Parts: sequence; C-alpha cells; structure tokens
Amino acid sequence: MKDTVCCGCSLFCDDVCVKVQKTELSSLGLCGLGHGYYEAVISSSRLNSPLLRASDGKHTPGSMDEALDKAAELLRRSKKPLLFGWSTSPNEVIQLGLEIARSVQGVFDSTASLEYGTLLQHGLVGGEANKVSLDEVRDFGEHVIFWGANPAESHHRLASRFAVFPMGDKIPEGRESRTITVVDIRETESVRLANHQLVLKGGDADIEILSALIHELEGTDAAPPDQVAGIPAIEFLSLGKQLKLADYVAVFYGNGLLHRPQTEATLPLLTKLVSTLNTEKRRCTLLPLIAYSNTIGAVKTCLAFTKQPFAVDFASKPPKPCSALDNIVSGDFDVALSVGVDALGFLPRPAARALQKLPLISLSSLPSLTTNHARVVLPTALTGVEAGGTVNRVDGETLTLKPFQSPPKGVLTEEQILTQLLQRITDSS
Repeated sequence: MKDTVCCGCSLFCDDVCVKVQKTELSSLGLCGLGHGYYEAVISSSRLNSPLLRASDGKHTPGSMDEALDKAAELLRRSKKPLLFGWSTSPNEVIQLGLEIARSVQGVFDSTASLEYGTLLQHGLVGGEANKVSLDEVRDFGEHVIFWGANPAESHHRLASRFAVFPMGDKIPEGRESRTITVVDIRETESVRLANHQLVLKGGDADIEILSALIHELEGTDAAPPDQVAGIPAIEFLSLGKQLKLADYVAVFYGNGLLHRPQTEATLPLLTKLVSTLNTEKRRCTLLPLIAYSNTIGAVKTCLAFTKQPFAVDFASKPPKPCSALDNIVSGDFDVALSVGVDALGFLPRPAARALQKLPLISLSSLPSLTTNHARVVLPTALTGVEAGGTVNRVDGETLTLKPFQSPPKGVLTEEQILTQLLQRITDSS
C-alpha cells in the first residue's frame, strides 16, 4: 500500500494508505467519501482519450494535440471567455488557469463565488475568529457546534480526527471531555453525536434561536419563552449554560445554513454570536464546511494573483471583480472552459442553461453533464493519485499531495494540459 493524501473532501486526510490493482481497490483509513473518490481510478467509465464534438453533435475520439489545438483556437478567438471550476485542482493548476485568463483577457471564477462569497460579505472568514487550525480544535475544542452542517455525510472523518472523538492537550478523555451540539432543521446522521440535539422548527428558526442565544449570553433579564424555534426552554437554557462554562467553543457551519432563504439575516447573527462568545476567558472559532475539496486553495491562489478571491475580469487593467454568475445568465460569454468540476451540474439552473449553449471545453476524469455537452473534452489524471501539487484544507493549512501511480497512457495531468494550452495561446498571439 502507498501512503497518500486523500482528496475526497476538504479535510485532505494525510494518514491513509491505498493500493490499486487492476479492478480492485484496498485501503487503510479511507472513509466512504475517500473510497468513492479513489474508485474513479478503476471506473469503467473513466475518460481515457480526448473527445471532439462533430458536426452531427456526437463525440468522436481525437488526439491530444487535436483537442489542445481546438481548445486553444476557441479561447484565442473568444471575445469574452469564462474559465470556471478550479476548486478540486491543485494550487499550481489554479495559478496556470489565472495566467490563461490573463492571456485571453477572460473572466476567471471558481465555485467559491457561490460557496464562499456570502461568507466574505458577512465577515465570517478572514477575521480573527477564523485564525484556527483543525489541530487546535482537536486539542482545545471543549464545546463543538455543527450548525447547518452534517459532517457525518460531508466530512466523514472530521469527528474521528479532530472535532469529537480524539484526545487533545486540554481534552484528556476525548469524547467524554467534549460537549457536542448539532443545530439543523432536520434530524441528520450527525445528530447522533450530540449532547444537545436542536432540530429547529419554523421558517425563521435559525434567526430565532441565534437571537435568543445572543440575548441569553448577554445576560438580559427577560424571562425565556416556553420554547425557541421549537426547542423547549429547558434545553435551550442548558445549551446557553454550557456555552458560558466553556473555555473554547468551535463552530462548524455548512450548506444548510448558507443556502437557506434567510441567509442574509442569519449570517450577521452568527457573526454576533461568535463575537459575544469571544471574551478574555473564552475563545470561539468558526470554520465553514465547504463541499469542494480545494475551495480554500482556489481563494488563496486567486487572492495572491489578483487581490480578489474569485470572479475576476482580466479584460480590465488592472483586473477587476465582476459578477460572473450574472454575466453567464445575461449571455455575456461566448466560450467557457470548465476545469475539475461539473459546471453544468453545479451552477444554478438559469446559469447552467445559458452555459450549455456555449462552446464548452471540459477538463475531467469522469463523464458528467459538462463533458456530455462539451465541444472539446480533455481527459485528466486523477489529482492526488496520478497528479501532485499543493492544496489547502478547510482550515487553510497547506498540504503536499502524494501521487503514487501514473495515469493511463495518453492521459495528462491538469497542469500538463494547461501548460500546453497556455503555450499554444501565447505562441499565436
């Protein structure tokens, strides 16, 4: 078995071993997400040769040179190209994507614009409360809250490696030394981990309970209601007491909180809750549980290159932020390059429908909605297995991937493909 770094989610677990032999996969330490990720290596549907869309709309196999030439031609002739995806790619690939976007004066955007943008807007990332590592949570996280997050499905090993079960410097007994709270609008698998199981009721439930918690922590004299968002007063007051007694509170929040209709009202309250909990005697930290593995890396790399986290228009000098999603819907783009993600499967329906009408170039290891509609499909090596580079896990820590085998014959890494694509574009300019 080979020591590797799993790219199945944004935890990037670096304590796993994998062995791939023909059509069999065996491992030590992989969770279900990780195992599913590595199964792409032995998948019978794996993309192993470039595809070019013929005039009849059907894909026909082509050579890598033919596909690269066609992709370069589409981007070079484009008046407004979109380069989208990036959040599963290593940072070195993202850097190349930014260089190509600059070369063709296109718009560079990652999935972070939908996953991460709202967090920046409300100051939930990048502040003092977020200067935290998962190792710190493991060592000091006395009270851990999962709010609108279900790590039992989205980040399988968060509980076992960092947030619930492991022993730490100030957590001598592991699970027995921690208080776990799960707040959600339905009973998820993660509820089973919790001391406080808050299954909320009502359309404004998050707003209601956040406001009530803040009032309780601020020590108002008002008598508590019989229930808050469907939670009995005795349970709500018990949670407030536990938070007051804790020395370290770690809050993980996820798509359940970010994608609800009341997000614009909820997130400022979450910010206020964290600031209220942060005192001279208590530390409170926040970390988002974002879906795509290297979203943080996409944000960091784009910031370093452009001083913008995502959605950057290189047609302006200097590059300026833009609303790429609105530009897609309004039909501003005439070509799109999708790298590492299924853009048509990820984007909201109006944007996906508009993007579907464009000449698409897709870099992917497996078939998807995007590859099905793409004019040019470039098969890629599997990141972390057949391709290396650096990535940033959900807390921002940089990790170096450990690929352990070569890709199928004729399949290149994303970095090799984009290097050749950039060369073709610049040679013709």
